[in-house]
Amino acid sequence: MTNSPARSSPIVRGRVYGALLEDLPEKYYLVISNNQRNRKLTSFLAVRITTSPKPALDSIVELESADAPFTGRVLCDDIVAVFHDEITRDRGALRPPTMRRVDQALRNALSL
Repeated sequence: MTNSPARSSPIVRGRVYGALLEDLPEKYYLVISNNQRNRKLTSFLAVRITTSPKPALDSIVELESADAPFTGRVLCDDIVAVFHDEITRDRGALRPPTMRRVDQALRNALSL
């Protein structure tokens, strides 16, 4: 991508990026890795945001109307590495209360 946000601004935990992984259509990913890692490596750890129905699990965060424009669910049990050159666009950040729920869902997903 020639206008990758990774080239113009740092990757920040809690932000949502559109990305093209494995020749699939663009999907949205929430950055969960820490900012020090994000600054030093060419990839970051992320979880997918989906609008597809999912079962009620303590590792899945349902987004609320206050999280608009984001809708659906954050799949904290589906952690992937996203490389900076796979980013298509920066979609903005989730609210701090939502990130606290994501943090708890990550602990649940990893049995921490």
